[in-house]
Amino acid sequence: MIPLWETLDVTPLADLKIFTAKAVRRKHPKRNAVGTFYVLDSAEWVNIIPLTADKHVVMIRQYRHGTGAITLEVPGGLVEHGEDPREAGMRECREETGYAASESALLLGINEPNPAFMNNQCYSYLWQDCKPAQAQAFDEFEDIEVELVPLGAIPRLIADGTIKHSLTLTAFFYYTLRFGAISE
Repeated sequence: MIPLWETLDVTPLADLKIFTAKAVRRKHPKRNAVGTFYVLDSAEWVNIIPLTADKHVVMIRQYRHGTGAITLEVPGGLVEHGEDPREAGMRECREETGYAASESALLLGINEPNPAFMNNQCYSYLWQDCKPAQAQAFDEFEDIEVELVPLGAIPRLIADGTIKHSLTLTAFFYYTLRFGAISE
């Protein structure tokens, strides 16, 4: 069994609003070698597959600064401090798309976006029977278009590279584990 490494000290480096960077000195448990590793602290993340009664996924297109491109993805975002991830997913869906459902969202799975240097988790939910419920409510830096995509088109959109946001891919992976392959 691989033992845990001993943490010797932690040095905060930068507060970047959605992440806090820190340097962590740790000692190898078998060789006693000491190294400095960089970790991003982040709030938990959430994404949600909003599905309409006629099996369309309520997806969003938005500009992403990391890639400088417009992506097609499911709604999602940061879980606020003290907020339940399920409630955060439903809140993000309402804000970004204006869609909601009367029933609570179903947890599909939880993943670690990149445990090599991040310490957070991402929760993926399915929210069924969604319909328009309110106007979109963006923050000042958001510009989001809603797109209703037939559920059966999702595998093709993944295969052709239209959908490539890793957390959206993970949500659909969890969906197929729960409900089986998506077919047109």
